[in-house]
Amino acid sequence: MQKAFYISLLQLSFLLGSPSINPIVKSLLVPGWGEASLKHQKSSRFFIHSEVILLVSCLSSYKIGDMKQNQYIAFANEHAGAKNISDHRYWVDIGNYNSNKEFDEEHLRMRDGKQGQWSSNPWFWEGGDSYRKRFEKMRIDSDKLFFTGKFIIGGIILNHIVSGINTLYLKRINNKKSYSLLPTIEMQNNNIHYLFKLELGLNN
Repeated sequence: MQKAFYISLLQLSFLLGSPSINPIVKSLLVPGWGEASLKHQKSSRFFIHSEVILLVSCLSSYKIGDMKQNQYIAFANEHAGAKNISDHRYWVDIGNYNSNKEFDEEHLRMRDGKQGQWSSNPWFWEGGDSYRKRFEKMRIDSDKLFFTGKFIIGGIILNHIVSGINTLYLKRINNKKSYSLLPTIEMQNNNIHYLFKLELGLNN
């Protein structure tokens, strides 16, 4: 997660060096940037502040979730002899069964073919249900934080999209109609005609 974030910042630094980026694209890349280029500072500050809050919240959720994950893995290793493997289902099952033998017995009765799945990574809760339930709470708390981080990522994406749409709206408002009167002189049948030509246009 953090590596992807730093790579995105590096890519963005190259884009920021281009002076000809459309304001809508600017806002899609960095919420508030397009609004700022159109001189709408209040709107720009709103999207920038929202982005900062969302990014900090997302990184914090993943960071704290990772810390709690390390805590419950260490706890299971100390009190149940669990191995440190990357399969999340392993940790879910450890929280539901006092031992891998208990896991095998239940799935043997269910006849779903899952018995023996964790035979190479056995566990046994020496403290019984009390330690197991304590571990399960730690694991659920960590999972909730990771889920919150994913949810906030959706909010970050939405913030970029809304900022782009808002910049499009502001850009259209800025394109107000203007007019100019241009005097012209025409000669027709030895008569001089003074005319005014009205031109309508858009100010970009």
